[in-house]
Amino acid sequence: MPQVEQSIEIEAPPSAVFALIAEQPERMPEWWSLFELQERVTPPPTAVGSVSRYVFNLMGIRIKGEHQVLQMENAQHLVIKTLSGINGMFHFSLAETETGTRLTVLMAYTLPGSVLGQRINQHTIEQQNERDLRDGLETLKKLVERETQGI
Repeated sequence: MPQVEQSIEIEAPPSAVFALIAEQPERMPEWWSLFELQERVTPPPTAVGSVSRYVFNLMGIRIKGEHQVLQMENAQHLVIKTLSGINGMFHFSLAETETGTRLTVLMAYTLPGSVLGQRINQHTIEQQNERDLRDGLETLKKLVERETQGI
């Protein structure tokens, strides 16, 4: 299963970063461009077992599905498993630092070959996913820092 991992330092407490990622999943498209849509199926608050619906856009190919929270430790760790669409897991790990939070995101996935196999190759997809995750984390950093600093 291919995987992409990226980390970033965010000048905000882990609780603020975690709140945006875990407690406001519908805001994911604001910071991660791969997601066109992210909406709750299970009402808030987010907990183990919560389900969300998503539309994932990979290089112009839209993949719809649902995912579920498998593990959740407040302000430390969140694991989400796709239930349909792509086969994947998303691990969000947060660690407190002197200046705020170190966020590491690991995305492991298997793409539906029948949908993508003839249009783009696996290496191209992996490179694009790395760029999209890196860009998403940069956008998340700016968003969280702006919101926590009241700017």
